[in-house]
Amino acid sequence: MTPELLAKNLQTLTQSKRFWVGYSGGLDSHVLLDLTVQAFSHDPDYEVGAVHVHHGLSVNADHWMQHCEKVCSDLQVPLTVLWVDATPLEGESPEEVARIVRYKAWEDFLQSHECLLLAHHEEDQAETILLRLFRGAGPLGLGGMTQKSKLGESDLLRPLLFSSKEKIYEYAKAQQLQWIEDESNLDTRFDRNFLRHEIFPQLSTRWPRVVRSVSRAGALCFETATAVQILAAQDLQEVKGHQEYTLSVRELLKLDPVRRRGVLRCWLQELGFLLPSRDHIERIDREILQAQSGAKPKLKINDYEIRRLKDDLCVKKCEEWV
Repeated sequence: MTPELLAKNLQTLTQSKRFWVGYSGGLDSHVLLDLTVQAFSHDPDYEVGAVHVHHGLSVNADHWMQHCEKVCSDLQVPLTVLWVDATPLEGESPEEVARIVRYKAWEDFLQSHECLLLAHHEEDQAETILLRLFRGAGPLGLGGMTQKSKLGESDLLRPLLFSSKEKIYEYAKAQQLQWIEDESNLDTRFDRNFLRHEIFPQLSTRWPRVVRSVSRAGALCFETATAVQILAAQDLQEVKGHQEYTLSVRELLKLDPVRRRGVLRCWLQELGFLLPSRDHIERIDREILQAQSGAKPKLKINDYEIRRLKDDLCVKKCEEWV
């Protein structure tokens, strides 16, 4: 990746001209910040800044913030520090809690016309795909991270997603960059670190291109999931119920079970409900769609409830049912 290629990539992915680089002070985010500054430093139409999340979890957190301040001062780019409380409650995953509060802080900070750049790379993608595989994810989850997504009303871009860690390191050394090392990244009690330091090195000794292969498989899964979603959206238009926001049980049962499950997911997603598990989807099919005539079955999922009223399949928040 070069500054010129990065600029071309970003201009293809977004119309935004205000970039905030998620900057931890580590190797990957420092490389992304340096590339972005070089890419747009001579273009007055673009603005580049850095945003650092202070989690307060490490005794070195203040030192990392000071390092970020110095680097940004040297690069002559503005730095915003977001202070968050990422302390996990008993039984909560420290990784997951930190990730949730970090993304929430970014979302609250960004304006709709601004864009967040994150430095996830090919190895991060492979780790994400394996973690999701071990948790039983479907094709969409196994598609991994995308180069472009939304964070609230803003674009979230990962321009280094197809770059290897090796290439990122080579760039950092060539530019004589200085970065910090987060000691928690060595703690193999965390799942991602266990994969990074224990599993992938062993896999790579037997299959040297395993990272690239896993990432490519993820891209194929994402394409498959996208095709399934397109088909489900088309099917959804053909199975509308008699009332608004409902589905026709009779028309749903005409579909192949696989397509029927796709329509149910698409329907709930379009209405803004949390996607149900595969077990819940199968229960909707078995206990509600195929219930005997005259029955009034219902199923509670998370904070909403699905009911069958004659031929209509209906969904509402639990408190909205009377």
